[in-house]
Amino acid sequence: MGLGWVSALVGIAVLAGVTVRKRASMPPADVPLTDHLTQAILRIEADGLISYANPAAARLLGYELSALIGLSVEALVPEQHRHHHDHWRKAFNQSGRSRPMNQLGSLIARHQSGRAIPVHIELSSIPGPASKRVVLATLIPRDDNAVVMEQLQQDAGVGTWEWDREKDQLSWSEGVYAMFGLDPNKFEASYEAYISVVHPEDRESVTRHVNASMENNEAYEIEYRIIRDGETRHLLERNYLHPDSDGVIRHMWGSILDITDKRRSQRRLQLAETVFSHCAEAILVFDEQQQLVRTNRALLDMIHCNEEQASSLSVSALLSRPDFSAPLDLATLLENTSGQEWRGELLLLSRAGEPVPVLASLVRQETAEEQHRPYILVCTDIRQLKAQQARLRHQAMHDVLTGLPNRRLFAEHLEKTIAASKRSGKRLAVIYIDLDGFKNINDTYGHEAGDTLLREIASRLRSLIRESDTLARIGGDEFALILPECGNDEMLEEVLERLVSHGAYQFNQLAVTLSLGAVCYPDHSRESTELLILADQTMYRAKYSGKNRYLYERKGCSD
Repeated sequence: MGLGWVSALVGIAVLAGVTVRKRASMPPADVPLTDHLTQAILRIEADGLISYANPAAARLLGYELSALIGLSVEALVPEQHRHHHDHWRKAFNQSGRSRPMNQLGSLIARHQSGRAIPVHIELSSIPGPASKRVVLATLIPRDDNAVVMEQLQQDAGVGTWEWDREKDQLSWSEGVYAMFGLDPNKFEASYEAYISVVHPEDRESVTRHVNASMENNEAYEIEYRIIRDGETRHLLERNYLHPDSDGVIRHMWGSILDITDKRRSQRRLQLAETVFSHCAEAILVFDEQQQLVRTNRALLDMIHCNEEQASSLSVSALLSRPDFSAPLDLATLLENTSGQEWRGELLLLSRAGEPVPVLASLVRQETAEEQHRPYILVCTDIRQLKAQQARLRHQAMHDVLTGLPNRRLFAEHLEKTIAASKRSGKRLAVIYIDLDGFKNINDTYGHEAGDTLLREIASRLRSLIRESDTLARIGGDEFALILPECGNDEMLEEVLERLVSHGAYQFNQLAVTLSLGAVCYPDHSRESTELLILADQTMYRAKYSGKNRYLYERKGCSD
């Protein structure tokens, strides 16, 4: 229950004609109703003297009841606040409004022994004798929890203040002193002193807001900085106005909140937002249903869509495994990482058609609510990396001069073709080719002419074989050829004859012809290295027997 009912009850008693007298002279029948209340009640006349106190007030303040009557209320105010209390009391009488004292914090009453009593005080101004107004004050002691709460507010960076402008008397709570890093016993609080501890760059703004508030009778809210222990801190200050009867603002009160941590958090959020928006990596945030809820410009550029189009996409519509083996599920990816971070390669499904290979990092945000833990996926476009890897692999696996597969890639193709032949039961042929007379070209016309000839021979040989066949430059003027599903011996010999007949090349006055040696899988061997060696040996026998010819020894096998 609020305190207003107490003041109302006291007001009824007074307005009903109950004469407040000293306790010693009051007959029992005239005892006011307020004597039975557990809250401390004081009636304070216009001159500041206490004209009535109930037993609860005497118990709270440590006085005999008779000693309170006629006592100046200033005696109940701690010494450090007395210098401006009288002005506040008179201003309150003139306002005629009921309110709690110190709306922004708690107060201290002074016990007869001198110790401080934390209290809440509710004030009511009611008509008194000779058209003067009297104040009814209800004092409720604060329990230990309230004191602890005040300390917690101080620790949290909250403080309150009151300012008498005419007397330039400024009253700060302990929280304000702590906030500014000042010692209450050494710092004489005044408006000028207050302005002096504001950051130099903010003093003009603070002064302007304070003056405008009093001139326009409007409360303000202002942020400014202070420097405490060499550190810049940010404060938020709000004020409350209390005009006198003539409407002039001579005093005000307010609160100050240390928002340094809030400002730091805001800067961190702004930085994170800037990084998020301008990051070159695509950032995708999915909800628990794996529906896209937020992304950045990098993703939109990668998949060629706008934000509205992307907002309706799910994981399955956006991402795939590189082998397209199964629909992608983010929870499944994290299962194998004990719920930590998953990293790997994925494909972003672009609206332009071609999937975009990305290196992805997946985490699930930790939140207090298990059911609200979004998935966060960061994807790095690795198309250029893939292209570079492909170029490097091509260079490692191909002849620079002719662009044909080199010996290494030829060996890989031969292994794969043998494996396919094992499954299909069909033959394959390996043909070794050497150029007759190539050395004369180099010696006569130079190596540049020789290189031109090699490129021309490579092009001509490619034109004489199937797309499925593999032609490689093994080294120097030697080439090798794989013919999968080469057919029977007659079909193979037709190919050999075509190569010999059309592979020859006339270079100025010198002719270059071909010597070929052919073997078959599985007729001559079932092992790739041995097949190539046998083909090489067969080619040399053809060369030594006259050149410009092929040699193929049938083993009596045919398809």
